[in-house]
Amino acid sequence: MGCGLGRSIAVQVRAVNAARNTGQDAVSRRGSDQRWPWGFRALARIDELRAFVDWAENCSAPSELCTEKLAAHARTHLECAQRDVRGTWWPRRAHGVDSALAHIHAAHVLILQIVSLDDLHSMLADLLMLIEAHLPPEDRRRLSVERIFKSSEGGRLAQSQRQTVIDAVREAYRVQRHEVVRERSFAQLVWCWAIGLLGIAITIAFFTAFIPTLLPICFGPTPNVPSAEIVEPPRGLIVVCPLGQQSFTGNMDLSSEFAASSGDYAVVETVGFVAAAVTAAAALHQLRGSPTASNVPLALACLKLPAGALTAVLGLLLMRGEFVPGLTSLDSSAQIIGWAVIFGAAQHLFTKVVDARGREVMEAAPSPQPAAAPQGAPARLEPLHGRA
Repeated sequence: MGCGLGRSIAVQVRAVNAARNTGQDAVSRRGSDQRWPWGFRALARIDELRAFVDWAENCSAPSELCTEKLAAHARTHLECAQRDVRGTWWPRRAHGVDSALAHIHAAHVLILQIVSLDDLHSMLADLLMLIEAHLPPEDRRRLSVERIFKSSEGGRLAQSQRQTVIDAVREAYRVQRHEVVRERSFAQLVWCWAIGLLGIAITIAFFTAFIPTLLPICFGPTPNVPSAEIVEPPRGLIVVCPLGQQSFTGNMDLSSEFAASSGDYAVVETVGFVAAAVTAAAALHQLRGSPTASNVPLALACLKLPAGALTAVLGLLLMRGEFVPGLTSLDSSAQIIGWAVIFGAAQHLFTKVVDARGREVMEAAPSPQPAAAPQGAPARLEPLHGRA
């Protein structure tokens, strides 16, 4: 260690108390408006690193003249990260996450330059886990750190090996941020599609409410008969729509115009929406939670809702167009609603491809890993992954 045991304990106590006070102040100042979970975790990580900077600066070798400057730069990065987390709101939250991660990672790299070689050696196993999680097996920096880890067992690191470890950690953090950006980009794309499909569904319901005869979702017993050939309309036959029915006049198009109402499409879309919500809830058990700033499971679940509304409408239109033989004559509004439920739930056949891609993205995203801090450190140091 770079300082005596008594001094280390005293510094540890002061650093932990400072971190605790800082965290309490942050919660009291921002508890009323800083509600996103990733922000809370990031602030906790910033306080942890700030305490570790104080400990590393006091316990480093006195001969290292750059220690104070490196510690000052690390504190600057942490202050910038704290401003990014606290000052970024939902419309620009993605930019705040990227900036905060970059500053926190930079602060951690600076801390690795400050700590003594003995402390760096005690952290080497944890750093190697971080490197192996993000760098490919053939990466030369990873291979170098693995050789250093094997050769330093029971000994200590050389000064020349410190920079090798730091370069590998820096590259691992860069790859990690790339994975977080990829996950966020996928979530944003899914949100855009969900909003677009929702807009299409609302537009269809709006236009058909004002022009219900534009393309009625109605079903009759027989195909159209030219008006000139109608001698007497069949008795006892009706044309049914989602919200009403009309006696069959012999001409399907004319009967549908009389039976159609302004709320037919809205009812079908609502039923498809609810059916998709039920299937989405049932499918969520296949997705693990994502505590990152971009909630991919929530985006995937929201995509299913407007998709279910549209598949319900499209399915009934295909039935009305005799696309499915034998399923063109529905006898009641209840049957129409029932088929809308089936078609709304069938959206899973189209969105399951997006679900599979979402699982791949979340599996590639970084996950928390245990870490061990050097003896006498103020807190257990964990590598800051994309979840802060």
